[in-house]
Amino acid sequence: MDLAGRIALVTGASRGIGRAIALELAEAGADLVINARGSAALDAVAAEIRARGRDVEAVPADVATEAGAPLVVERTIARFGRVDVLVNNAGKGSPKRLLDLTEEDWHASFELNFMSAVRLSLACVPLMRARGGGRIVNISSRVGRQPDPYFAPYAAAKAALINFTKSLANAFSKDGVLANCVVPGLVRTEAVLEAARKSAEATGKTVEEVLAETLRARPIPAGRMGEPADVAGLVVFLASPRASWITGATFTVDGGIVPTVP
Repeated sequence: MDLAGRIALVTGASRGIGRAIALELAEAGADLVINARGSAALDAVAAEIRARGRDVEAVPADVATEAGAPLVVERTIARFGRVDVLVNNAGKGSPKRLLDLTEEDWHASFELNFMSAVRLSLACVPLMRARGGGRIVNISSRVGRQPDPYFAPYAAAKAALINFTKSLANAFSKDGVLANCVVPGLVRTEAVLEAARKSAEATGKTVEEVLAETLRARPIPAGRMGEPADVAGLVVFLASPRASWITGATFTVDGGIVPTVP
């Protein structure tokens, strides 16, 4: 899965799954543009990439805004002149009951979890087509396939992202721009651990007890939570020459928790 000479752009790259994807791409030989809103954590990941011998441009920007996506692409072109791999990983969900949701909650979720990927993809497609092809990998979520009423806007946006990925593939695969979607399950990221810490503080339990209760309530057939590297490895494969006939596909990486759709 040699990516030497490739330029990869990864959003939401300052921690969790995005950080793991960026580091795995660097290990495979790609140079990177990494994006997140906070510069300090992003700079730390950039240092890890440089330690692997790869070049990197860190671009702090909010891709949920109309100005954010063009800025990231402009910085990518200014530094490297092209983009070969786009990984749309920026996203976040916050629990809230359906009847408590406001229209702003819905709009904000779709701007971050869906429209950021739409804007970046449509900005990168012409650049990729001009060079004879490229790869787009969109990171969805298990709730995009298995909706959760406490994460309704997030789930709906991630479901839309799965659908949009297929539209991208149908429109541009003939030009060599291959688009696929990855659907992670419950992964041990900083966000998941932070939620567990808050629950532990509220209940007097330990973080590990909270996580164990979560697994008992929603058993994972593989017997454990995922790790960011479990997702990153698949993304690198999809970005590699080994995946040259894979497009319009959705891959669930969840330890078996999401039921098979008939």
